[in-house]
Amino acid sequence: MACGHFRNSQAETEEYRALGSGYGRLDPSKHFIARASGNSMNGGKRPIQDGDYLLLEHINPNQAGSITGKTLAIERLDEAGDTQYLLRTVQKSDAGEYVLKATNPEYDDIVVTPELSEQFRTFARLRGVVDPLEMMIGQELMREDIPELFGETFNPGNWQSGHVFLKDANAHVLLVTLNKQGKAEDHRYIDHWIDENTFHWQSQHATTPDSKRGWELINHKTLRHFIHLFVRDNKLRAGKAAPFTYYGPVEYQRHEGSAPMSVVLKLMQPWPTDRQHES
Repeated sequence: MACGHFRNSQAETEEYRALGSGYGRLDPSKHFIARASGNSMNGGKRPIQDGDYLLLEHINPNQAGSITGKTLAIERLDEAGDTQYLLRTVQKSDAGEYVLKATNPEYDDIVVTPELSEQFRTFARLRGVVDPLEMMIGQELMREDIPELFGETFNPGNWQSGHVFLKDANAHVLLVTLNKQGKAEDHRYIDHWIDENTFHWQSQHATTPDSKRGWELINHKTLRHFIHLFVRDNKLRAGKAAPFTYYGPVEYQRHEGSAPMSVVLKLMQPWPTDRQHES
C-alpha cells in the first residue's frame, strides 16, 4: 500500500492470518492486510512507518458514509489502465473540496478537483496497524527464522537454548520440545498443556525464583518484559529439524519449586477452538 505517491500494487498469492479480538469482528471477504510502502504517513499521533502491516477494510464508494477525517486507500487507473493505490487522510477545505493529506509535511496535499474526483475511487479504510508478531501466531517457524521476528540475527550459540532473553526487545523467548525422548535425564524437562490456553513449563535446573532469569519471569509485567511461547511436538519431522508453532505472548500465573522451577503460563490471546495443540 503506497504511502508516498500513487503506485501499482498486486498480490500474487493469498495468505491467511488470524488476528486477536482487539480488532473487532473480521470478515475475510472485506478485511485484508497490506504492507505500507513509503513514509508519507509517518507523522502525527498514530504514525505509519515504511514496512508496517496495515489492516484495511474494503468499502463501497456509494456506501462509505462520511469519509472526512478518515484514513483511506484511494485507487485510480494510470495511463496504461493499471490500478494504482495511495493511502491518505481525507479532509475538507474551506471551499468544500476534499483534500488528501499526508501526515509527513514533506508531502504536498492533493486537492480533489472535479476532474480528479472522476478518476479517484475510495477503495478501503484503515482499521489499524498490525503487530507482525501477532500475524505469526499459529504459524510454524524454523529455529533459525525466529530471531528475525524480534529484529535479531540468528546465532547458533545463543539460540540452541530453550530460554533466550532479548534485551533490545525486552523479550523472553521460550523454545519448547514436548517429547524429550533421547534426552539425558537432566534435560527431560516436564512441559505440557494444562488446557487449550494454559501451559506448564519447567525451567532449566539452574533457574530459581531468586535467580535473574526466574525473577524476571515472575515479574515480567512490572519489568515490561514479554514472554513468547514456541512449541513443537518432536525435535525431528521426517528426519529433519522440526519447526516450532508460535503461540504468542504468555503471562506468568504461578510457579512451584526451585532449580528447576515449574511455571504456569497463560496465553494472552485465546487459542482458536478449531485448532489443535501439539501433544
